[in-house]
Amino acid sequence: MHLQQTFLIIHTISLVIVAYLVNDFVPEPYMDEIFHVSQAKQYCKGNFYEWNPKLTTPPGLYIISNLIIKPLSTIFLHDLCSINFLRAINILFGIGLYQILWKLIIKLNPFQDRDLLSINALILSIFPVGWFYNFLYYTDSGSTFFVLWSYLLSLEKRYWMSALVGGISVLFRQTNIIWVCFILGTSLLAVLSPNNRESNIRGRMTYYRGINIRPNIAIQEIKNLIILSLKNFPRLSIIFFPYFLILSSFIIFLKWNGGIVLGDKSNHIAVLHIPQIFYFISFTAIFSAPIILKNEHVERLLNGILKPRFNRKKKLYLLIIAIIMIFVINQFTFEHPFLLSDNRHYTFYIWKNIYRRHYLIKYLLIPAYMVAGWILIESIALQQSFLWILIYIMAVCLSLVPSPLLEFRYFIIPYYIFRLHIGLPSGMRLIMEFLVYATVNYQTGYLFLQEPFVWLSEMHKWQRFMW
Repeated sequence: MHLQQTFLIIHTISLVIVAYLVNDFVPEPYMDEIFHVSQAKQYCKGNFYEWNPKLTTPPGLYIISNLIIKPLSTIFLHDLCSINFLRAINILFGIGLYQILWKLIIKLNPFQDRDLLSINALILSIFPVGWFYNFLYYTDSGSTFFVLWSYLLSLEKRYWMSALVGGISVLFRQTNIIWVCFILGTSLLAVLSPNNRESNIRGRMTYYRGINIRPNIAIQEIKNLIILSLKNFPRLSIIFFPYFLILSSFIIFLKWNGGIVLGDKSNHIAVLHIPQIFYFISFTAIFSAPIILKNEHVERLLNGILKPRFNRKKKLYLLIIAIIMIFVINQFTFEHPFLLSDNRHYTFYIWKNIYRRHYLIKYLLIPAYMVAGWILIESIALQQSFLWILIYIMAVCLSLVPSPLLEFRYFIIPYYIFRLHIGLPSGMRLIMEFLVYATVNYQTGYLFLQEPFVWLSEMHKWQRFMW
């Protein structure tokens, strides 16, 4: 049996065992599950017109659940639209995610050892934030599955299928339209690449690795991309028509809905929350540290501190960046009411014990943001072109900055995209990454299942710690 198949079996068994424990300890819908389960049951009854105003995402999860559970209920002559079966939908997405990750890793690293690729896929499939939500009836597992599947199909140049699957991902979470645009942008780069055999494309782009880019080259690359896209617009319109169809449909939805949020719009008003990027940088640097933190980074950092070699221009650039970050943090930091009103999440303790400890803390963290950002950019710039990185950064900003709430679930897809594109790590680094993921998963699962607590305002009800 191939190692990939063995890992798939191990992964499936692990999901089933943990799902059994969660259903045993938490037999009733918990937190937002209450709204999701209630809506799913309405769909199971054939009531597709009643909508819970507390729900802010489209009905993709409930539609998929109904398509799976309804036929099974008919076969077994029993209503299977229960919390356990609804949660099992995300177990299916969790199993499918491993397959998608494995195929993505092979596509991105075609000449690497298959066994090492299988290990990589298994480890990524237990990425802590995404792993946790496999066991609750939330939209995250399906959202991640469909976005990454759409991306895989685009790499296989199956653009029509990619757009269709991307459209399904938008039905799970509206902001996935940004990742559909990311997939469209990276697909455009692939079509205009010299390696593409599309004979009807006039002219080809020359892409520079992000690590080698200079301002004048960057401007020229952007200019060339625009010119070449306009020159080939008729042909590109045919190739990417399905993506344009999805985007047009989304624009119609925005006009019809009066905004991007369904239901409770008051607590999800779009803002310019630029420090979200700094939080994402910190989050990504911590979880990818076993992969990206290398000796040369430490050496160069120490040399820069102990033996400064920066010329005046570089020092000026760093000073300007720091000043901009100070301004951004001062003017665009938002403390959402949910953040400190709910002590069941990691973000509550991070904000309370770090950012709120002293008003200067958020400014003192700027050097850490800069160092972490430099390491992340360098890690991906060694593997990807400048234009690819630019499209990725734009997608990250558009997906995170408008949200007023610091929520780690929003980081799942951008983290996966980053981690998949920094090259294949060595076996030892993968082991270290696995230990980090497994430890966090165990600790979070243990707190969720074994350490419930009560609020004075709700003494009759158990509260549980979660992401």
